[in-house]
Amino acid sequence: MVYVIVGNGPAGTNAIEQIRNIDPTGKIILIAQEANLPYSRITTPEYMTNELEEQDIYIRNADFYENYDVETRLGHRLEQVLAQENVVILEDGERISYDKLLLATGSRPFIPRWIDLKIEGVFSLWNKADSEEINSFLPQVKNAVIIGGGLGGLQAARALNAYGINVSVVEMANRLMPGQLDQAAGDMLLKALANHGVQVFLGTEVKSVQVKDNKVEGVQTADHFLEAELVIIAVGVRPNLEFLTESGVQLEKGIVVNEFMQSSVPTIYAAGDIAQAKSLLTGESMLRALWLTAVQQGKIAGACMAGARTAYPGSHAMNSIQLFGLPIISLGRIDGGPGVEEVILSQPSSGVYQKLLLEDGRLTGLLFAGEVQEAGIMYHKLGQLLNQGYWGFLRVLDVEDMLA
Repeated sequence: MVYVIVGNGPAGTNAIEQIRNIDPTGKIILIAQEANLPYSRITTPEYMTNELEEQDIYIRNADFYENYDVETRLGHRLEQVLAQENVVILEDGERISYDKLLLATGSRPFIPRWIDLKIEGVFSLWNKADSEEINSFLPQVKNAVIIGGGLGGLQAARALNAYGINVSVVEMANRLMPGQLDQAAGDMLLKALANHGVQVFLGTEVKSVQVKDNKVEGVQTADHFLEAELVIIAVGVRPNLEFLTESGVQLEKGIVVNEFMQSSVPTIYAAGDIAQAKSLLTGESMLRALWLTAVQQGKIAGACMAGARTAYPGSHAMNSIQLFGLPIISLGRIDGGPGVEEVILSQPSSGVYQKLLLEDGRLTGLLFAGEVQEAGIMYHKLGQLLNQGYWGFLRVLDVEDMLA
């Protein structure tokens, strides 16, 4: 059996481990565009500002590929998938045949058309190379503007602020981290940024990036000019799917997969940012670009590729982070709606915000900010109460059982 894995992030890495645990003799070939050991993209802001050394960002040791008997093609980009022939073609023309193929190519930053990354001082912050390029540029930076107030943008803002740079954040939505926080928690985070001297412009659209002699000078909004030697674009990501043109694999927003992480072509599997799998909460097929989701899907995909029919129960939005001194945990639904009951355990005015969201008396969301110890306990209990464990997946459970 020949297994080809494309992508050496959390999905691909965990798939390799699962395959080898089940099939000790099958051939595993890894194709990865980056010529690095597997590393955590979550750590790129800290690596950018020297809070972490290079060895701190890797998630596997240097002997990982040897220990798991993996043949590698590092620094090679996948060009095309010939699904009917069970062949992949690399950008250098090499053709590799497979029996089972896992696509775990992740995502890339979305860059608006009007932004030119060739301008000196304008960057995205997504991979190790981005971190190193920005790091070499930091000595000439006094002011930075982060375009995007989501999780990635705020992680970059926190790192640059701690480095001693004057930071401004521009966000089109009316609150920070709109995908993870409700208005109350967003207001708490806004206050935390202000306490650290970070300017935030909410409900604000960037009109242009001002440039002189191919060097960035600042960012223009409708009402303000924000001086900056450094601009970081953090306005979301897009799945890497361009190699699937005319492959016959069913695509929507990502690669549509079943509960075994299998695409419409039975020999092709997908996991991580590019996999459109069912939501545990709604059953809807959707993308979920989260680290833990990629880990879980990679494990399922690897096991299924090697012959173990393990079903993926579904993805769930889950985030645990500390930003500007404010710890936050959000799980599942964050805003109310028809048929949704919001139970406020603690108001933001106390400095601690705790909210549960219930549907038919069952937990479908949790949001804690300011004090997350109890949320951590609840999260641990949730994991213990699952039917099969599933590495701590959040399920929709009776609140009474969770608190018992």
